[in-house]
Amino acid sequence: QLEFKSILFVPKRAPFDMFDGKKKANNIKLYVRRVFIMDNCDELIPEYLSFVKGVVDSEDLPLNISREMLQQNKILKVIKKNIVKKCLEMFAE
Repeated sequence: QLEFKSILFVPKRAPFDMFDGKKKANNIKLYVRRVFIMDNCDELIPEYLSFVKGVVDSEDLPLNISREMLQQNKILKVIKKNIVKKCLEMFAE
């Protein structure tokens, strides 16, 4: 069983530069056991949800994980799937 905590923020209005490709997104911060790992984790949220901001804390990832290992990590794919599902549920409310 995968266990993680996340706090997601969806703004009331879409940002004015939402579709600006040059803008460096700083959306999701990744923590492992409350230790900061990565500032902008692109693997956690798809491009079309780039306006969602948040923090994800997982107990199941190893602390000494590198960026290359994150890209092929199955735990991260499950977390991404659950975050997208939760975002879409929030939009439906």
